Amino acid sequence: AQASAPAAAHAATREDTPTAMAPTVRRLTALCALAAAFRAGAQSSGNSLVDDLRTIKLGGGAGGAAGDDLDLACNSGKAAAGWQAAKKVFRSLYVAPQGSPLQLPDKQVLAAALDKAMSELKAAGALSPEAPDECGLGKLCLQLLSVATVEDPLVLVPLFQGMEQLASPVLTTLLDVPMVATAVSGWPLFGLLSTINLRKAQVPEALNSEAVDGLNDDAGVLFIAELYAALQAADIGGVTRAGAAYLQRPSSRASALAPLTALATQAISIEGVQDRLSVFQTMQDALKQTIGSASELDIALSTRWPLWGLTQMSLDPFAG
Repeated sequence: AQASAPAAAHAATREDTPTAMAPTVRRLTALCALAAAFRAGAQSSGNSLVDDLRTIKLGGGAGGAAGDDLDLACNSGKAAAGWQAAKKVFRSLYVAPQGSPLQLPDKQVLAAALDKAMSELKAAGALSPEAPDECGLGKLCLQLLSVATVEDPLVLVPLFQGMEQLASPVLTTLLDVPMVATAVSGWPLFGLLSTINLRKAQVPEALNSEAVDGLNDDAGVLFIAELYAALQAADIGGVTRAGAAYLQRPSSRASALAPLTALATQAISIEGVQDRLSVFQTMQDALKQTIGSASELDIALSTRWPLWGLTQMSLDPFAG
C-alpha cells in the first residue's frame, strides 16, 4: 500500500485536470482547424523562428544566463568533442535501425548508453568544474537519461513535481526554445521524454484517466485504435490519416493531449519545410497553453498517447 501512494496522489491530481484544461480545449479548436488546413496544402502563415537555429537567444533556465547566446548543438567549447560523442550515443536510442522514439529501450540498453555517454564526457573533461556552463542542453539530456534508467518506475510517477531543479530547465526548453531549434541541435529531448513516458506506463495506475487523455468519447477511442494499428503496421500514411480523421470528427475535445497527438501526426507527412515549421509552432503554442507547471508536465508525461515519440519522429529530419 505504501509503494502505491505516489501513484494514488498523482491519480487524484489527474482527476481534476479536465476542468482545469477547459480554456485550453477551446483554444485548441482553432489549432485543430489550422492543422487540417495544413493537410489540405495551405501555405504557411509566418513564423517567428530565428534564422540561425543552432545558436539562439534564451532567457536563462537551460544552462546560461539571461540573454546569453546558447550553442544548443554544443559544437564549440573545450569539451565539444565529448558532447558530440555523447550526443551520438543518445541519438542511437531513437534512430533506426538501433532504436525508435516509439519503443522503450531495454533497461540494459539504457544503462549502457548512460555509461558510454558518461565515459565520453569524463574523458573530454566535459563535467569538470572548469566547464560549469558548457552545453546546457546536453547536460539536461544527460539528467533525463539518468532519470530514465532508475530501477523502480514508481519513482517516475511524480517525477517533476519533486524535482524543481529538473522541471525548470525542461519547461524552459519545451516552451521557450523553438521546437525546431531543439531538433536542429541534434539532442533528442523529445525522445527522452518519450522514454520517461513509456517507463511511467510500466506503472498502470500512474497513467492518466480516460477523461484526462480524451478517451471518454467515441472520437478519441477510435483515433487511438486507428493510430496504434497504423503504428504496429509501420504505416506512416495510416498514422497521418488517423490524425487527420480525428481532427475532422465531432469531439468533446475534453483533453488537449489527443489533439496535440493529432497535430504531431500531421507534422510527420507535410513535405513543405515552411508548412512543417508552422505546424511545430502551432504545436508549441498549444503546449504553452497546456503545460505551465511541473505537475502539468507530469500529467502530460503520463498519457497513453504516443505524443512524445511522434514529436521526436516528426522533428528528427531537422537534426544536425
